[in-house]
Amino acid sequence: MAQWSRNTPWRQGSLLSLDAIEGLGLNHSEQGSETVVIVASHDCDISQDATVEPIVEVVIGKVLGADSSSLDGNYTHAKNARTLHIPLAGETTQYLEFVSTNKQSIDKRHLLNYQPDSHFCIEREFRITFQRWLASRYRRSAFPDEFERRLKKNKLHQKIANAMKKTGDHIVAIFFDVDEGEEVVCTDSQDCFCLDIVILYSTSTDVEASLLVANSAKSTIEAAFKNKLYDESTDQWQEIE
Repeated sequence: MAQWSRNTPWRQGSLLSLDAIEGLGLNHSEQGSETVVIVASHDCDISQDATVEPIVEVVIGKVLGADSSSLDGNYTHAKNARTLHIPLAGETTQYLEFVSTNKQSIDKRHLLNYQPDSHFCIEREFRITFQRWLASRYRRSAFPDEFERRLKKNKLHQKIANAMKKTGDHIVAIFFDVDEGEEVVCTDSQDCFCLDIVILYSTSTDVEASLLVANSAKSTIEAAFKNKLYDESTDQWQEIE
């Protein structure tokens, strides 16, 4: 029987061919979805002998379509630790969705029968995005429970998500700083959490378009917070400033 070798063609970011997807029974659970499977394991782990690292982790995703409008700006550039939207390069560009909980482990011996897909690939820039997304699952900020409760009670988390949804590739990241990282206890509505939001827009393609999108999202988010939590008559914020 063939043995796993350090010279394996499999790498982090490799895509499984249709034969491999079907042969290994990795079809996406959503009926009618076109399945795409990407290798998540690190190159060093993949190259190790199967007696040391017996499995390769993959993430099972789906094709969203060939239109960039299928992208949700909340999920591009690894902004969301659970869901990622990235392009797939081939004869035509298609857009993919991966969900972090949709991981599976494959015995390396079962991959010996297959080669990575040669018709499509994740380009280097987006392989790096994929790596950042994998890491963000375990390395991201956690906010106070009371802050999150106030955000959700006022449906402001949804307002932020809606503002970002149509931003596509224009917004690279959105950062939240609550009380400059200090643990502040807020129990009364007059005790406000201080929230700073930084929207980072892309300068890699159409800078002016990205700036317009960023300013639009900024205005929408500011208006949502003021509408819910700011009293003009007293010039006072409640709950979150």
